[in-house]
Amino acid sequence: MLSIILILIALLALGFLSNAFSIIAVWGIIVTMSYKYRDFFKKSTIFYTFALGISIVSVVFYKEDWTYLVTKGIIGYGFLLVVMLVGVLPNHWTLSRNIKTNRGIYSILAFILISPHALLRVFGLIGSVNIFGIAAYVVMVPLTIVSFKLIRKEIDPKDWLNIQKAAYVVYGILFIHLMVVAAWPDKVVYGIILTLYINNKLIKELRK
Repeated sequence: MLSIILILIALLALGFLSNAFSIIAVWGIIVTMSYKYRDFFKKSTIFYTFALGISIVSVVFYKEDWTYLVTKGIIGYGFLLVVMLVGVLPNHWTLSRNIKTNRGIYSILAFILISPHALLRVFGLIGSVNIFGIAAYVVMVPLTIVSFKLIRKEIDPKDWLNIQKAAYVVYGILFIHLMVVAAWPDKVVYGIILTLYINNKLIKELRK
């Protein structure tokens, strides 16, 4: 398991992968760690602080090549992909249970690490603003807030579940955003991921 993580980290560090495959590599690292080291993210405050620090540094040094995994939203999208795809996995799998244990943490980390990507574009420092990307980011704000345990405890469980359904809106808008701005090879990858997600999600829901 450790060798898989190290290989994926090396591929990311060397910049051999396209954006789509970089996101998949980040997803692979998180999934592998979730399976092998379930309690790795247990100290959530430490990870929130670390992610916030990385985000701030990436915004300050956004022109440097070594910040691209954050400024392009790749790490953030990787966390979000984990949160999204666990919804189509069988509930009895150990991997599913491990990811769902930390799902709220992953959602918050996704938002923190996507923020530089969104804010740098809003303020015109890199690239251009895409309406779908900004719309998804705005919807993510309340979802992130209610993901904190302190806030979640104050919300009725049924209301919380209803709020979380807005995540499907985020997934849909984000994939539209990615399909609009991505290079053609990456568009194909994103299209395959979305198609597989919708197909397996429908199958899972129909079997209930």
